[in-house]
Amino acid sequence: MKTTAFLSLVLLSTTLMAHVGNSECNKGCTTLSIQDITFIEPEEEIHLGFDTALYLPEGFDPYEGMGTVVDRIPFIEEEVEIHLGFDTAPYLPEGFNPYEGMVFDIDEIEVVEMEENIELDFDIQKYLPKGFNALAK
Repeated sequence: MKTTAFLSLVLLSTTLMAHVGNSECNKGCTTLSIQDITFIEPEEEIHLGFDTALYLPEGFDPYEGMGTVVDRIPFIEEEVEIHLGFDTAPYLPEGFNPYEGMVFDIDEIEVVEMEENIELDFDIQKYLPKGFNALAK
């Protein structure tokens, strides 16, 4: 019992001394931002054993166009007007909006599985025990 009390007292005193002894905390530290770190990627030279410039067109720049973003490319979609030869408004309900509910939700799809009748070319009763019922519990 005395040993346990003594070890507990030693552990408590060392823990307290660790906290008390560090009174001169450096509070003037600056926080390092990830943007302040410069990463220099080492470039490995690949020697193919021949001059590749002889096989490329003049003024070839392998990095040309690397900064393009698909969103910056203007996309012009031509709307094709369909003329049916008559006015469709009398055939549609009042306030009809063809674009209403155009949001596609895959969870709303209901899958209906059709049961197939499988016909075997032999009598399966010969291979099942007498009184076998597949639907019995």
